[in-house]
Amino acid sequence: MAAGTSRRRVGSAALALVTALTVAACGGDDSSEEGGGGGVIVNVNTGGSATFTRNFNPYSPNVQTGAAGTIYEPLFFYNLASNDEPMPLLGTDFEYSEDGRTLTITTREGVQWSDGEPFTAADVAFTFNSLMDPAFNRTNIPLTSAEAIDDNTVVLTFSRPAFRDEWNILGQQMILPEHIWSEVEDPANFLNENPVGTGPFILTEFSQQTFLLEANPNYWEEGVPAIDGLRFTAYSGNTAANQALVAGQIDWGNTFIPDPENSWINIDPETHHVPTISVYITDFVPNLEQWPTSDLAVRQAISLGIDREEIIENVYYGTARATNPEQLLTPRDDALIDTEFEYDPEAAREVLEDAGYTEGSDGIYVDPQGRRLSVTVKVVTGYTDYIQALQTMQQDLAEVGIELEVEQVSFQQFSADRQTGNFELLIDGQGGTPTPYHLYDRLLNSANTAPIGENAASNWARYSNPEVDALLNSIAETNDQELIDDAVDQLSQIFVEELPYIGLWQNPPNVTFLSERVTGWPTDDNPYALPMGWAVPDLGIVARSLQPVE
Repeated sequence: MAAGTSRRRVGSAALALVTALTVAACGGDDSSEEGGGGGVIVNVNTGGSATFTRNFNPYSPNVQTGAAGTIYEPLFFYNLASNDEPMPLLGTDFEYSEDGRTLTITTREGVQWSDGEPFTAADVAFTFNSLMDPAFNRTNIPLTSAEAIDDNTVVLTFSRPAFRDEWNILGQQMILPEHIWSEVEDPANFLNENPVGTGPFILTEFSQQTFLLEANPNYWEEGVPAIDGLRFTAYSGNTAANQALVAGQIDWGNTFIPDPENSWINIDPETHHVPTISVYITDFVPNLEQWPTSDLAVRQAISLGIDREEIIENVYYGTARATNPEQLLTPRDDALIDTEFEYDPEAAREVLEDAGYTEGSDGIYVDPQGRRLSVTVKVVTGYTDYIQALQTMQQDLAEVGIELEVEQVSFQQFSADRQTGNFELLIDGQGGTPTPYHLYDRLLNSANTAPIGENAASNWARYSNPEVDALLNSIAETNDQELIDDAVDQLSQIFVEELPYIGLWQNPPNVTFLSERVTGWPTDDNPYALPMGWAVPDLGIVARSLQPVE
């Protein structure tokens, strides 16, 4: 692949559950499906506790998990778990101009859409031109035009240097068929119930409880996929999913299980696997537009008052890792990490008292206006690890004079409230980006937020700081690594000082693999993709790599 000069090379309750799971495992249930081609249908649970919605619109913030990377493909695959060069998919080559304002992409020949129509560079140009509507340009790609100059060449032009947008452009944008989407009058609200893509799978069955993706017979890579399909099943929460998991009904699990070594691996270490690859951090997301979480003293006291190590050991059995106020990952960003979180209840109280809070008769602080320091955190119903961790944090924060109320909501409600700012505090996962810059841009860029009541793209906390925007822009417009490193360092220090998001722990992936019928899963020794079944587009990369056991 030729590259331009700007190219980057490229507890008791838990024990009871473990016992229940082990008993269930002893009575295993082989409910696997056989595909029509003699292969296997891999059973997947992506971890959501809601029923499915037949929405396969990649523009939609509520697109059904399971479409990206399987039905639809980007131009290249960027492996966030390693430093591999981008893997060609619908694109085979790309090159930036010297000033970073032009990107020329060569597209793959001989590709068909799943309805038999030919894929060409015109589909790529159409997809990117649709981003001229800000509602669809959720990563703020500075695009001014996209032109197909022949059947296999696309030229994108930008209003500013777009070096740092490479991953979003080439690795995250799903390519759509012009012959279908050009006829859609309202693409924002189009459910796209019968999606047509270039990916290795096609949708063949759908209900609120389960849907089936079968192998695409017209897929451009010969012999791929080797499995017959993927069946996704919805469960009411982690407990129900885990019971199905150990009964042999799920090949690819994506839920938290307590004590995974004893409750999963030890069933049969040869076939029951738990990868540890993760590029995500669990945060408290504070609403910076309203009290009490808009008060820096409150955010500092919450952070100081949480015993993170207790949660890592007692909830996650040591599979999670410590994180830091800079929101940097270990081991990837170890060389950049300068700070660590403290657990200091006395300091938490001092912070509040220095800010004018006084302790009430019930032990909960009140602010100078007499408002009681009670904070409500929203969590998705069925996310048992988060819920158990919040129970510990309720006790921790009560000791420093903060009442933490827990509100469990459906995933759909959580997603809607996160977008519109209808919350005081959320517990949520952040990350999945190739560099610290990309995470800071997603979480802090004022272009990625919106007023309360309107949909924010990714800056859920509604943080806004002109200095931060300027630093992010300076990174986006240069290919000078020294300047990039200096700006990232400044951004990390602002993160430490202002706590726009409160880091809690670096997530375990919460993934289980069963290799009784299929092999080829990513491992810690071969992390060819992220292992999570909801990762985009890694889900498709893993699925196309699986091989039936002979």
